[in-house]
Amino acid sequence: MKIVSVLNYKGGVGKTTLSACAGQALALTGYRVLAIDNDPQHNLTAMLGAGLHKPTIRDVYHATSIGLASQQLLKSARKTNVANLHVVPSTGELCANDIKDPLVLQKCFAYSRLERFYDYAIIDNSPGMDILQEAAIHASNEIFVPTELSQFALDGISEMQDLLSRRFGDEHVLSKIIPNFYRSVKAHDTFIRAFTERFPGKVTATWIPFDSVFDTLVKEKKILFVHRLSSRAAAFYLKLVHELFNLDEQTTWNMVMSRRKERLTSEATQRLVKLRQDAKDLSAAANRPPLEAPPQPDLPEPREITPDVDSAPVPNGTMTPLEPV
Repeated sequence: MKIVSVLNYKGGVGKTTLSACAGQALALTGYRVLAIDNDPQHNLTAMLGAGLHKPTIRDVYHATSIGLASQQLLKSARKTNVANLHVVPSTGELCANDIKDPLVLQKCFAYSRLERFYDYAIIDNSPGMDILQEAAIHASNEIFVPTELSQFALDGISEMQDLLSRRFGDEHVLSKIIPNFYRSVKAHDTFIRAFTERFPGKVTATWIPFDSVFDTLVKEKKILFVHRLSSRAAAFYLKLVHELFNLDEQTTWNMVMSRRKERLTSEATQRLVKLRQDAKDLSAAANRPPLEAPPQPDLPEPREITPDVDSAPVPNGTMTPLEPV
């Protein structure tokens, strides 16, 4: 089983998008994928449509033994809107203090023999480098770093590489750096060359272009490779997945197209069934006989009340005196 951590010091560089899209593409290709949301912002959980349910990754960290932690890990894996793709959700309460042993994920994967159930595990991490990220790094075979194209990003990844070298030696190093939000402008081309020179052999040949489609996907809860396959981002992400995971590009494309057709056919069938049921309900309502008015209770005839003439008021407001008997 291949285990990948998606890391960067900075936020807003596309870590969650990379984790979600790579997981979906691998699953659509036929691989069994576990995505782990190791970020208190829990955006990966939302993007994959899993919802905030317990147990979460925080419950894994709170377990009192590796055996219990492994059980929580397997229990927390939830189905997503893509077959073969499960996600371990996160929670806003997750923090560094939840982890007592930085090797907890590594031990859980080994104890539960996770490779029996999954071919890939992708861990989406929050920005920074504390014990949360350290736990993910210890458990991982590779580290992918999506980045924006700026001087701050370049310097930040250099610092992150130095820190990894000091903490882990050669055991855990940056595997791939993925340029993100690329625009065909001179400044971005300059930074591509700078990244390539500073990190030889690490920068992917595929650069993900800027595309507003990702905002639409999150808002509408859609899948890039199913509902927006014609977008520029989908084509580049499929090419990137082929490069990162050493997959055959044509086989990947054919599998995604086949699964996409199945998914769209299923969704169309569900919509048709719903429309027919709605039409059936409307027809039944139109043919239903009108409701009869409830029977009224038998009320007594109203009694005519005759006023007492002797005490009735006269027009001028005075009372007529009574005659003596």
